[in-house]
This record gives sequence, C-alpha cells and structure tokens, in this order.
Amino acid sequence: MTVSSQEVLERYRRYSNDLMEILRLRTRPVGVALIDKDPDEVGITVFRPLRHFRRKLTFCQMTAAARYYGMGMAATLEDMACPGEIIIFGFAEPPDYFLDGSLSYGLYTKTKEAGKALDNSLPRLPVGKYKALLTMPLDNVIYEPQVVMIYGTPGQMVKLVTAYVYISGEKVPLSASGKAGSDTAVVETLLTGKPRLALPGYGDRIVGHVEDYEMLFVTPANLLGDIIDALKEQNKSNFIVYPPMPSIFYRVDFSSIPVIGHLYDKFLKEIDERIRKEKGGGNG
Repeated sequence: MTVSSQEVLERYRRYSNDLMEILRLRTRPVGVALIDKDPDEVGITVFRPLRHFRRKLTFCQMTAAARYYGMGMAATLEDMACPGEIIIFGFAEPPDYFLDGSLSYGLYTKTKEAGKALDNSLPRLPVGKYKALLTMPLDNVIYEPQVVMIYGTPGQMVKLVTAYVYISGEKVPLSASGKAGSDTAVVETLLTGKPRLALPGYGDRIVGHVEDYEMLFVTPANLLGDIIDALKEQNKSNFIVYPPMPSIFYRVDFSSIPVIGHLYDKFLKEIDERIRKEKGGGNG
C-alpha cells in the first residue's frame, strides 16, 4: 500500500478510538467495503469463510466476528450463506420465488401479496457490480471502508443522530422490517449516501449475536470524521452528552442550556402568561 493509503487507514483507526471513548461502546465499530475484484487479486489477506472455516457465513456473522473478536473477513459469492444478502448485495439475480414473495409468505407476512411487497421493497445493488464483501474492525482496517456500522444502545444511537443533525439539519430515517436488518441498512446507506438507523432483524439476533437492547447506526465512511467532530463539539456543552443524567427531582432550567436556552425560556414564560390571562389573572 502507498503511504497515503496507510494514512487513510490510520485515520479510520483513530475514528474507532474516538467512538469507543465518546460513546462508551461495548463493541468495535465495523468498516464495510465492497470491491469489484477477488480479494486475492488485490492482496487483501483476511479470513475467508470457506477457506479458513470450511463453511459459508452470513453477513451478520461476519460483522459479529469483526466487532466482538477483531476479525476481518472477505466473502465472495461462494462464501455467502444467506439468500437475502446474496440478492441485496448484487451477487446474484433474484429468483422468481423471491420476487413473488415466497421467501416471506407464511413466516414474515400473512399473505403472499404482502410478502411480495416486502421483498420487492428491499434495496438491491446492481447485479455483478461487486465481487467481494469485506467486513473489518474499524480499529484495524486493511482497506478503506465505504460505510461504517456502529452497534449500541438507543441512548448511544440518539447521540449519533444528534451529531449528524448538528452538521446537516436532516433527520435520520429508521430501517426496520423484522426480516432484514444490518445488510439492508448497509445497502440503503450505499445507495443514498446518507446515514440511517436500523433495528437488526431476527437473523442478526439469532446468528449475529446482536443483543436485545442493541440498535445499529450506519453511515457513509466519508461522513464519519464530521460526525465525530460534532460529537466532540456537542460534548463541550455538558448537555448533549452520553450517558445523560436525568432525574425526576431535577428542576429543569432551560435558560441554562447553551445558545438556544433563552428561547426555550422565553416560550415557556409566554405560555405561563397566556395561562394566567385565561384564568382571569390579568387585565391585558
């Protein structure tokens, strides 16, 4: 690798450390990359499911290996165990029984029509565009990722969402179907170029070791630096921090909130005045 590429990889490793420290994450962020060549052709030396484990693996198993154990993996079509991810990552054409809803009917949907609607709503990358999928712990990436996956609690997700809103003014959409989860969130992020939240589905939780309390934030890798800068800036307020410190015995003083608190205070005073007048406590 060139010196510049090593600098890029080191930057992502620093990003991982920042995220772990600021958010107090339990597991590592995961970098994901799709490449148009076989990993062997470009000198990528990581674990390969069939070669090293003598079995195919799902995408959620690969991400679990990265975030829990720091294991990078590369999969081509022959390594992939999940029909859904093969289709949505564009490694094969969807069969008729995918397009007509048969892969959801009776388990995820009550009717075949509903199954068809669900399965055709799933995002899909162009067939044949990529030949391999890489999953890597962000603190030890060996190839520049296109997206970054961050698993955490709802409170940690709120912090990430708030950071993205801080730099963009845009809400972060939530991807949830129960059937699909991490793989569709990654593909949606690749297609839109914007972050999203996801509720990992049953596959993620059964074989991908996603805990009951965990959600997922997926962002384009090129936005991660700005998001981390926003996290750091917001931490200076001592208000948008993680973990927050709520208490029912705390009297909320909105005027103490930095920058915008006086407007909150102004609005509440206007409400109090309106209520006072409606109760006959004022003569105008």
